[in-house]
Amino acid sequence: MHFYDKIKDQVATITPKYNYPNDGTAFGHFIIKECFNKIVDFDFDGQDFDEFITSHIVDGSNDNGNDAIFVNKSQKRILVFQFKYSQNSSLLNTNEVLKNKKFIDWILRLSTDNLSPNSKLRRVIDNEISEILTDEALKNNEYTIAFYYVDRTFPTHNVTDIEALFNNYRDKGVNFDIKYYDYEKLNDLYDDVEIPKNNVELKIVHNEYFVKEYKYFDTEDTDLKTIVCSIQANSLKKLVKEQNELLFALNVRYFKGENEINSKIKQEYSKGSKSNFWILNNGINAICESFDLESDILKISNLQIVNGGQTTKTLTITVNDLPDEVHILMRLTKISSTTKVSKISKEIATSSNNQNAIGQRDLHSGDRLQRTIFKKLDDVDIFYDKKDGEWTTIANKVKFKNPFGRNPIYFKINNTDLGKSYLSFSYKFPFHQKGVINLSIQRNITATFFNQEVNEENQFYKLLFAYRVTEKLNLLKWENESKFEILQSSCINDVLISLSALYFLQEKLLRLKEAREIKDLINQMDFINYLNPTDRYSLTLDENFITFMMRVIRGLQQTLNILKMAKELNNETWIPKDTNNWLKKDGTYKQIIGQVTTYLVQNP
Repeated sequence: MHFYDKIKDQVATITPKYNYPNDGTAFGHFIIKECFNKIVDFDFDGQDFDEFITSHIVDGSNDNGNDAIFVNKSQKRILVFQFKYSQNSSLLNTNEVLKNKKFIDWILRLSTDNLSPNSKLRRVIDNEISEILTDEALKNNEYTIAFYYVDRTFPTHNVTDIEALFNNYRDKGVNFDIKYYDYEKLNDLYDDVEIPKNNVELKIVHNEYFVKEYKYFDTEDTDLKTIVCSIQANSLKKLVKEQNELLFALNVRYFKGENEINSKIKQEYSKGSKSNFWILNNGINAICESFDLESDILKISNLQIVNGGQTTKTLTITVNDLPDEVHILMRLTKISSTTKVSKISKEIATSSNNQNAIGQRDLHSGDRLQRTIFKKLDDVDIFYDKKDGEWTTIANKVKFKNPFGRNPIYFKINNTDLGKSYLSFSYKFPFHQKGVINLSIQRNITATFFNQEVNEENQFYKLLFAYRVTEKLNLLKWENESKFEILQSSCINDVLISLSALYFLQEKLLRLKEAREIKDLINQMDFINYLNPTDRYSLTLDENFITFMMRVIRGLQQTLNILKMAKELNNETWIPKDTNNWLKKDGTYKQIIGQVTTYLVQNP
C-alpha cells in the first residue's frame, strides 16, 4: 500500500477537527505530528502538541510560500515547511520555492520587498522569529534557517533548481539547511519507533575497545559507527535501575523470568573473578544517536538495548551484588539516519545469535500497528499483550483489573488471539489444531495481522470486532454444547467465527458459494459501527445476531447428521474423533459454506 493510501483516512479526519481549509493543510499537521516530531526538535514543552502545531500552520492566503513555520529559540533555528499532498503527482515547483525564498530574504533584511503575511504568520514573526533575528544575530549570522520540503517524489531537475535558488545564501554566509522528504522517507518515519530521550554513561574496561565506521547497505546507504567494548556490569545495573523500561523500547522481548537460560546467566554473574560470563554470554547489542569516549567513560545519547534484554534484566532483577570483575561484551552502534532506526534495529535483533529464540509476535511487537492497538486499548484500561513477558513488567496492574468480578480478573487481550480471530472472521481461514495454528501464525498472521501496509485505524476496528465476535460465540457455544453434538468438537470454534460473517450478508446468501466471495464482501464493512468505544469497544450487535447464529449451528448439526447417517448405512459407528477429523479435512470448509447457506435460505 502506498503511503498516501495508508494515511488518507486519518488525514481526512484532521481537516474538520481543526477547521483546516482542505486535506492538503491537514496533511502538514499529520506529518509534523506523526513523522517529523520523531526527528525534529520543535522546542515544545507544553501539554497539547496538536494545538501547538495548529498555531504554527500558516498555510493559506498570503502565506508567502510557508505551509508551517516553527522556531527553536534555544538553538536559534527557524524551521520552514512546505507540504505537497498528492496520490499520483509531484507538485513542488520552483515558483513555490521562490515565494518561500522571497519571504526568508525579507525577514533576513536581504530584500526591500514589502510583503504582507497573513495573521497567523504575522504572529509567528512578531512573537517568535523576532527574538531570533535580532540586529546582532543578523550581523553575526547567529541563526540557522532549515527548509523542509515534502512531496510525493523529487525529480533530479527539481532538486537542482531548488538548490540553485539558494546559492546566494552561501555567498552571504547565511546558515541554512535544505532537507527533502519524499513519501518513501515519510513512510519509514511513520513506521519508526519514537525513541525515549536519555543521556547516560557506562564505564568500560580500560583499553578493551575498538571503533569501526562503515555503511549499512539498503535502498539508501546509511552511515554507521560502532564501538565494541567490555563494560563493567555494575555500571549497567545502575543505569537500568535509573532508566527502567525506557531503555528497551526497541527490544523485541522482555525478561522471561527465572528460566533455565536466565538461571545460567545468573550463575555466571555470581562467580566474580572466576566467572566465564564474558566469553559464554552473547552480550549486549545496542544503538544510539551519538556516543563519545572520555577516560573510560562512554557517554551515550538516546541509548536503546536492541539485543541483550535477557542478560540485562537478569543482571538487574535476579542478582543483588556484583563483583567488579564481572564484565559484559557490548556492541554499540550510532545510526546516522533517524528514518532507519527501526529497520536496522530489527535486522540486528533477527540476525544476532540469541540465548532465547525470538518469535514472530515478539519481533513485530514494536511495529506501528501494534503500538497503535496498544495505545487505544490502554486508553480504555485494557492491557494489550503484544510481547512475551511484558505483563510481568507492569507495576500498576490495578488499572486493568475487572471491577465487576473475577472472570476475567484483568482485562487483557493477547495479540495472537486477536490475530487468530481476525484470520477466521475476515480471511475465512479456520484452523483447528496446534500444528496448524503454529503454521498459520508464521505464514498468515505475519502477512496480514502484522502487515505495516494498512491503515492502522481501520485495522484496529477490524481486529477488535473479530475478537469481540469470538468472545460472544465462545459463550454461545458453552451455553449450547450439551444440546448440539457439533458444538462438542474442539475444532468448531473457528468455523463458527468464520460463518458468523454470513449474518452481515443475509441478502446475498443465495449467491454465496465460495469463502473468497465472503472475504471480499466482509472486508468492505465499516466495523467501527459495531463497537462501542466508550465501553471498552464492546460489541453492539443485538439478539438478532444470536438468533441467526443458532440457525447456523442447526445447519451445521444437520450437515453432521447427514454424514453420520451415511456412515451408519455402511454399518459403521461415528465417534467424536470422526467429527474432528472431518472438520480438519481439506475441502470441508467449502462444503460447510454451501450446505449451511442452503439451510439458512430454506429455514428463514
